[in-house]
This record gives sequence, structure tokens and C-alpha cells, in this order.
Amino acid sequence: MKLPSFPGVAEVRASIPGRLRLYMPDVITNDEAAQRMKECMESTGAVREVRLNRRTGSALFLYDERQVEAAVVEGAAIRLMGLDNAIRKPPVSRMEKGLNVLWDSVNHGVLEATNGLMDGRMLAGSALTVAALRGMIVSGAALPGAMTLLWWASNIFRGRSHE
Repeated sequence: MKLPSFPGVAEVRASIPGRLRLYMPDVITNDEAAQRMKECMESTGAVREVRLNRRTGSALFLYDERQVEAAVVEGAAIRLMGLDNAIRKPPVSRMEKGLNVLWDSVNHGVLEATNGLMDGRMLAGSALTVAALRGMIVSGAALPGAMTLLWWASNIFRGRSHE
């Protein structure tokens, strides 16, 4: 049975009967929860040992496969670490995270350059509006390009990038 893996929260790194290794970054950042999870899991009798590696953020579970399934061990670890809500969030790709960081940097730069007058969204919306108005003056309102630019500008001003 293939176990579910939750990137950045509880990733299955290895699983064979009686042995499960999860990468759980919260093992590094939340020592108290990790220790509580370890003690609780070991007190069940079905899990013989939990080895936490705070340097790598991994947890190794040695369990009796006749008493409990790997999926139950994984689920219990997630629950005991308080990661239920984190795995319910929709995953975000590394590319989207990178673009968000880039956008935040641009936004900060615009705010700083305009002394707080505009942010990146306001600048982009204003630029699209000016381009649309210029297109309407040069080519008339019937030009689809100008109307498309106005549509994008209005969405940016309302805080939506797409619908």
C-alpha cells in the first residue's frame, strides 16, 4: 500500500513493514510537540520506538506491523504533531512560492520608491489603465486590446489576478 505524502508537512521518505520514516519539518521547529508525539506513540505498545532527528527533521517509527498499519502510524504522528490543518491546505508549487517572493519584493520596492503612495498592484493597474486609454485614443474603443487591458486593470484594482 502506497502511503500518502504531504510535501513540506509530513513526507514519506521510506516505508517497509515495521519501519516508517517521515520528513516532518516541525520536528526541527516544534521540539515540544515532537517530544510529546514520541512519548505518546511509544506508549501505545504497537510502536516500539520513535527516533527523532532534529538536524534533518525526520522521524523514524519502528512498529509492530501485526498490531498497526503504517497508514495509522503516519496519521497518528500527523495528528499528535498538530499538523491536521497544514495537510488540508491546498499545496503550493515551488514555482508559485518563488513568484510570490518575487512579487513581494517588487511590491516592497514600489512602496519604497513611491514613499508609500503606490504598491505593485496599484502601479500595474495604473499602467494597464493608461495603456488602455492610450489604445482607445489611438485606435478607438472598438479595439479589443484596449478593452482587455481595462478588464485586467479592473481585476487588479479589485485584488483579483484572474477569474
